[in-house]
Parts: sequence; C-alpha cells; structure tokens
Amino acid sequence: MAIIDARTLPDASPLEADMVIIGGGLAGITLARELAGGPLKVIVLESGGLEIEPETQALYAGSCVQKADGAKDRPLDSYPAQSRIRALGGSGHVWGGKCGPLDPADFAERPWIPYSGWPVTRAQMQDYYDRACDLLEIDRFPLEWPTPTDQALQPLALDDEDGFFPAPRVFTRISGRTDKPAFDRFRTQFAEAPNITVYLYANVIRIRREGDVVTGLDVACLDGKRHTAKAARYVLATGGIENVRLLLASENLGNRHDLVGRFFQGHLTYSNDSDTQREGSTFAASRAAPLDLYATAQRFEPHCVIGAGLPAQKRMKTGNFTATLFRANFSNADATVGADTQTLAKTATKLDQGQEQSNLLGFFAMTEHFPNPDSRITLDPSQRDALGMPRVRLTWVHGRKDHEDLERSIDGLANALGASGEGRLCWSLRRDELLAVSSASRHHMGTTRMHRDPRQGVVDSNGRLHEARNLYVAGSSVFPTSGIVNPTLTILALTLRLADHLKSEKKAA
Repeated sequence: MAIIDARTLPDASPLEADMVIIGGGLAGITLARELAGGPLKVIVLESGGLEIEPETQALYAGSCVQKADGAKDRPLDSYPAQSRIRALGGSGHVWGGKCGPLDPADFAERPWIPYSGWPVTRAQMQDYYDRACDLLEIDRFPLEWPTPTDQALQPLALDDEDGFFPAPRVFTRISGRTDKPAFDRFRTQFAEAPNITVYLYANVIRIRREGDVVTGLDVACLDGKRHTAKAARYVLATGGIENVRLLLASENLGNRHDLVGRFFQGHLTYSNDSDTQREGSTFAASRAAPLDLYATAQRFEPHCVIGAGLPAQKRMKTGNFTATLFRANFSNADATVGADTQTLAKTATKLDQGQEQSNLLGFFAMTEHFPNPDSRITLDPSQRDALGMPRVRLTWVHGRKDHEDLERSIDGLANALGASGEGRLCWSLRRDELLAVSSASRHHMGTTRMHRDPRQGVVDSNGRLHEARNLYVAGSSVFPTSGIVNPTLTILALTLRLADHLKSEKKAA
C-alpha cells in the first residue's frame, strides 16, 4: 500500500491494523512479505529510513564488555552500535550474504551442554529452510548433502566415526553489500500490496499491556512527534539486542522468571597470523590437488567448511565447531612464516609420497558459544538515548567450557586429519589469549530463548511470549543455542514458520 515517513503524520496519529510488526529488518520484512496480499491489514514500524543515517544509528549506542575465564576483560563499547543497522532492511545492508542451515546436532538436546535442545528438529525445519533458500534465490540445503562428482571438489577423506564432515555454505545476492538493486527490491516491493503499510522513522519506545494482553504501542519520532499503534496481534522483530531492550523497558514484559536478556550468544572467530616468534594457524594438506571444495577461489562460489557433527561432539563431549580454510601465500616462507610452517610444509610433502608441492592453507576456527545465564543484556537507566530510552549494557561471557571445547575440537580435528593421512594442523594460541585475538561477529542470539516451559524460556515453540497471548517474537533472540553458522537463513526459516502459524491461528479464530 505505501511506505510513509512517520514524521509527516499529524502529531498523536493513531495507527491501527490487524497486525503490527515492530522492526523492518530481514525478519520483519520476511513476515510482511508472507502476509502481503492476504486478508490481514499489516503495519511495519521501522525506526530508520531507507538508508543508514548517523542520527538514527546513534540510538543503538551502549556499552559492552567481553569476559572469559582466566582472561583479562575486553571492553567493546563500540559493538552495540557497530554490529547492527537501524534502517529498512536492517543489518542486511552490511551482511555479506553467507548462508547455511543449523546442523541437526544444533537442535538436539546434548546432555553434556547445559540448556541445549530446541522444541523443533532439523528435519521439521527442512521445508522452512527450503522456502528461505528460495526467498534468497540460492540452492537448497538437503538434510543429506550429496558428495560432489567433480574431482576438484572432493571432500577430505575423514573417517565417518571421527564425526567431522563438509558443511556447505553459499552466498546470496540479496544483500546490501552484494547486489544493492536486488536488495532494494526485496525490502520495498512487498509494501506495494494493498494490505501493507510501512512507517519509517517510527520508533517503538514502549509496549503497553493489560494483564496478558498487549493493548498498544507508544511510537516516537526523533523530531518530537508521538503516535500510537494498535492491533489484535503484534510481532517483535528488532534483533537479538533490541528485542530485549524494548521488553525490559516495557515494565519487564516477559521477564517473570528473570530470563529476558540472559543467555546472550555471539560467534567469535579464532586464528593467529604467523610472525618471527611463532607459527600461525595453518593446515598442511597431504593431497597435491587443490582443495577447491573448502578454499574456493571465488568468494561467492558454494563451498564447505569442516564441521563437527553429533558423533564428534558426543565422542569429545564438545559443542559445534568449524574450521574454515582459506588460501594464503606461503611462497616466500623464509620471510613470512616461522619454522613451524616450514616444517609442516616439509611434512606435507613427505605425506604426498614424493609429489613436488604441498597444499598449505590458512584456517580460522569457530566454536559454539554455549548458553550461559551470566552472558546477558541489561539496561543502564543512567544512560539514555535521544528518545529517553535506557541504553543497553552487554556483558558477553565465555565460560571455561567454551575455550576448553575449542581446544578439544581442534585437537580432535588434527587427530582425524593425521589418522586419515589427509594432512596436519598447526595451532599455537594459548587459552589465556584466545579472547584477546578473537574477532566478534554481528550475530546476537539467545536472549529471548524458545522453550515450552515458561520457567526455561521467554517464548513458546511458536515464538509467542509466554506472558502475553498476542505478542510474538521473531529473529535470532529466540534461538536456544547458537550453532556455528551465520544465523540469517535460520532467522528467515523460523519467520516463515511463524507466518504459517499466524495464518492458521487466524483461520482457527
């Protein structure tokens, strides 16, 4: 129907619909696209405009500190604002487009991982993953990944009992960084439907309720105008940090059991570059043929990372883990790398049984960030934004098991590579320096976790807030566990699942 600047409305305008979606990021847009052309009148409230603007982006500012057992605290106060985008399309503006599904192990209850287990299985999510792939115009991810027939794309011959496998990844062009025109169509064309209205510069600052029913929203613009929004049902889709901020600022909505904001999970990558003192993180493959399946020459070609499946996790009592290989230039080894890499290269050449060249690659590791109630988002009432909202404080905690499991997984992969004759790993990072050298992703998960039991989760298996019968939450904040892949494809799959539920709920009513 329209995309409207809320600042152009008369002050105190009432915005009314059958459903209000709070947030115009990828989750909110996907839900609105599913409802476009249907019988429901839908409003999307987006804080920003069509493009990234400093004044709106400043509303995200807050504080952050990373903590890990045995390591010095690491302040990251720039993270709350720099790790997300407040504009129509959300962080899709800067998302690189990498896609992959969560592994079956991620959905499973694993007794060695506290708080693990989803109320849905990977197999039950397959249809939604397929639809999400279609939406992003990428190949689908079957439950059983077929082995490529191309000889240049053959996977490492690791023993199935070791439990390490090639985990596929692919890039979509529906990204502001990749194909801006395609991304712009994705985030705006749905608003042409007669039942959809998008309001820009419309910041929800409070969710009002009476008992277990949400009765309306307070909406504020940076120019001082205030509006209200009312509907029969509401969907909160403002991201893994902002979902928490709005719930806590709305008189602790959903927080009867002190769970809102807890269990924050974020992905870190770990690697180290070589120097004159010690070796970097390196993989020396014994095969001479290029490992194009794992280290593709082109960024946007489909490829695989090395993943740890449920058998590996169960055997090692670890969480999920991936090693991502990349091509590095080791041609001038004497000047650029230490003796360890040269030793690895010689070892690999021997393993090649007389072949002249080894296949020497860099790699970085990622390990599942475990659900931890002490890793959490709270509000800082002493610090408020331009709309009067309290700013967030993120205490991002990694427990001893997080880093122990990283080391155990790397050791397990190294043993599997050696036993198979496929190659050797070099890893020289000490545990006490892992946090300092890690690189933080833009993935914010787990803060309104999904669980059937309201004492263990903020939302139920359909994403409905346990404490409000007409408010749903979408996005990665509902993830019980984080897995290790970029969460966007799963966000979209869960949103499509929510859309089906909302449609069926309306028919039943």
